[in-house]
Amino acid sequence: MHFHTTLGTALATFLTLTTALPTTSYSSPLTTRDDGQCPTGKNYYVCYLNNFRGCCSVDPCALEAGCPDTTEPSPPTCTPGQVYQPKMETYISPSSTPVDTPNLNVSKSAATEWDQTMTFSVPQGAKSCTVMWGVPAERNFKAGNNALVRVWKGEAANGDSVGAADFTNWPGVAGAHTHTVGAVDCAEQMVFRTRLEKDSEVFLEQGAETGWYIDYEC
Repeated sequence: MHFHTTLGTALATFLTLTTALPTTSYSSPLTTRDDGQCPTGKNYYVCYLNNFRGCCSVDPCALEAGCPDTTEPSPPTCTPGQVYQPKMETYISPSSTPVDTPNLNVSKSAATEWDQTMTFSVPQGAKSCTVMWGVPAERNFKAGNNALVRVWKGEAANGDSVGAADFTNWPGVAGAHTHTVGAVDCAEQMVFRTRLEKDSEVFLEQGAETGWYIDYEC
């Protein structure tokens, strides 16, 4: 009588442990966690195919990469294109405090000078970056004589020279057109300083296809 009672107790314990295993539609080598504690919606697995051990929302034991819950997301895909509308800041000499402005707006005279910085955010993986400027057929654009704007890499006007943009006479040219300033090394964030070389002025209202931009490949 004692033997049957012991056997019955052992069988009941075995069935309890068996029903606690995560349910799968196929045979896979897995065990439950010793303390049985996992977040809601997840079970604990020990897999021999991929050496995964831990909590997962699906059975990872037949998956070569292990549990998809812990897989690192793929980096964003780079698509060749252009980045317009950089963050613009204007420095009005002799003041050194920058002022946020959305447009290309530089000037130089004997009394005052307006320089600007422009900051671009470029997609990860971009390469062959080129600083450019362009306008569509319809635009708000004016420039004085000798409107040559120098461009340097960095916040100061004494960094690496990128090139120059000569805006002289271009407001009067009909139709859309684009212009190359210079090639630069790509980075996820790029800052450039712009300054007129001689007394003059340039104003260009910037938009989704107007003003300074970065052209890049992938």
